[in-house]
Amino acid sequence: MIRLVIFPVVAVLCAAAVSVLSAQSAPVPANNEPHHRRLLYTNDVRVFDVTIPPGETAADHVHQYDMATLIVGEGTLQVSRDGQDVAAPSPGARGSVILTEHTGAPPAMYRIRNTGTTAYHAIEMENMREDGKWLTLMPLVAPGTTVLQQTRAFTVYDEHITADMGDVRHAHTWSTIAVLLDGSFENGGIGGEEPVRLTRPGQWLTFPRAQAHTVTAVGGDAHVIEIEAH
Repeated sequence: MIRLVIFPVVAVLCAAAVSVLSAQSAPVPANNEPHHRRLLYTNDVRVFDVTIPPGETAADHVHQYDMATLIVGEGTLQVSRDGQDVAAPSPGARGSVILTEHTGAPPAMYRIRNTGTTAYHAIEMENMREDGKWLTLMPLVAPGTTVLQQTRAFTVYDEHITADMGDVRHAHTWSTIAVLLDGSFENGGIGGEEPVRLTRPGQWLTFPRAQAHTVTAVGGDAHVIEIEAH
């Protein structure tokens, strides 16, 4: 009688253990991955601050929307997508932007390990637009501003603002984030709000649709990346 009682209990415990292990190893949405800190979530975009210290690995996680990744702090990475190794950012990649397409395809599972001695830091921006609803737009023209890349989902601008430019004014058609890489700059002129000053690499701010704004270098030149989701 004792054995008849123990066997079912053991079987139940084993099944529960397998269930727990499976749940722990199952990929999670990026929103639930501990190294991804959500900065912004709107109907248009989702923005994450991603930091992976040396020796740590971001848990298996999935992305399902087109994504722009701006490298702010370099690490030495091992990156896999759906179990296959993919090219990782190379040394000296700080300031580069990686654009990947996911929308309209099965969610992609990523694993990222930092094998280096410095922290990996990036800003990730997802375009929440549904497949086939992309809106092509003409890139804006502004002093010190060039287009780094353009895809169906994003236009990436490289801004080198010098102190003698004064206020550089322009407007983005769709939701945009600006991320400081070097120097300091001040943003002002949106809806009567007080100017905002960014002084630390990796600091960011967001611009609403079709709102003109000004950027001004403070205390010297500034290097800014702006990513527009369209």
